[in-house]
Amino acid sequence: MTAPAPRDLRTRLLRPRVALPVIAAAVIVVALLTPEDTGGRTGDSRLSSQSTQPQGAAALYELAGRLGWKTSQRLTDSIPLGDTAAVHVILDPPLALSSTQTSELLDRVRRGAGLVYVLGGGTPLADSLGLGSRRDRASSVIGSSELMVGRSGELVASDTASCPDESEGFLRAGLPFWPDGETLILALRWEGDPPPGATVLATVNTAASDSTARYSAAAMGFPLGRGRVVVVADPDLLRNDVLRVCRWGADVAAVRILEYASGGAPNGRRQQLIFDEYHQGYGDQPGTFRGIVRYLGRTPSGHLVLQFAGAGLVLLLAVGPRLLVPAATDRIERRSPLEHVEALAQAYRAVGATRTATSRLVHGVRRRVEHALGARSGATSDDAFLSWAAERVPSVAGDVEVVRQALVKPVLRRELETVGQALRRIETALTSFPRTS
Repeated sequence: MTAPAPRDLRTRLLRPRVALPVIAAAVIVVALLTPEDTGGRTGDSRLSSQSTQPQGAAALYELAGRLGWKTSQRLTDSIPLGDTAAVHVILDPPLALSSTQTSELLDRVRRGAGLVYVLGGGTPLADSLGLGSRRDRASSVIGSSELMVGRSGELVASDTASCPDESEGFLRAGLPFWPDGETLILALRWEGDPPPGATVLATVNTAASDSTARYSAAAMGFPLGRGRVVVVADPDLLRNDVLRVCRWGADVAAVRILEYASGGAPNGRRQQLIFDEYHQGYGDQPGTFRGIVRYLGRTPSGHLVLQFAGAGLVLLLAVGPRLLVPAATDRIERRSPLEHVEALAQAYRAVGATRTATSRLVHGVRRRVEHALGARSGATSDDAFLSWAAERVPSVAGDVEVVRQALVKPVLRRELETVGQALRRIETALTSFPRTS
């Protein structure tokens, strides 16, 4: 029995009923042998005071309540008009505040309220405060800053002696997203001078090595009108899984932030902390239709969409069908030049107007001859032109006499054809004769 050829063996192995079970078995083996990756953060990523998951801010909310602040959660998109004695806590919301909401919030701060703002992406609030990377605009009166993206630092804890023993468990090894067991908190970098009266509330060490320390602000507060503003560079500074690690000192930094925002009020300490949960996605969120109306009415891009829609309606009305059918314009069909000549010839023939026809023919010959010679003949009438032609070319004297007779009295149809031939010979003789001055 002969062995199968290599090509036949390869074809058999590549058949679906053989190859597919082998591939499925390989996938199962790889899945079983691959270790489960439990590192990194899981769950809801919003920095919300309603979230008890690792990335939430429920620990901050509970900590503030136990330290004497009156905490509440705002689930609506509006701020009470008389609310100028509370601290509004905006924790990097996924839903950015609109320009109108930003204006209302900053108006409350200037009149005496407080604001704790965790710096996120470019939003109207960050832009109004002069925060964030703004390369195409000058610094505002508050100053301008940007997040040190890509540069991280170790949070500097002032006092860790009272912390419990963290020699075991994940508290010793650090969270999975910080494998070296140290905090990696982003810092603020001011492009110009910090705002007048600015106070550093949390510090990170941004040095490249441990030998030379270089400290930068991770949270900074400054006055704004009669109120106070605190800007936090990194949402990780206030998350649940960071606040509960004592040796990192994030809890101390969080309390300092709340104390600064609450202090310096015209009527004493600000006791009310209002956490903005509406822009975290909680509360009565607008439906589809209401969301579209808000987008069109409150955002610059929505206004642009409305303008384009209005322009489209105007264009549609301009090119669309009319309600009243326009009246048809009466058009008079005109004869072509050839039809006009034929009609005129028939009219002349009907009335026997041979003298008129002869006169028109003489006018045409006279015009063409003068144009061909480049000078006028000097004749003031048809008879004078014929005399000038007989003097200039004596050989056409007979033809000139035939034409003169047709101008004086009517002729028959066949004689009119003779007149036309005579005029053709006269024109040919005059235009081919050598020119003399």
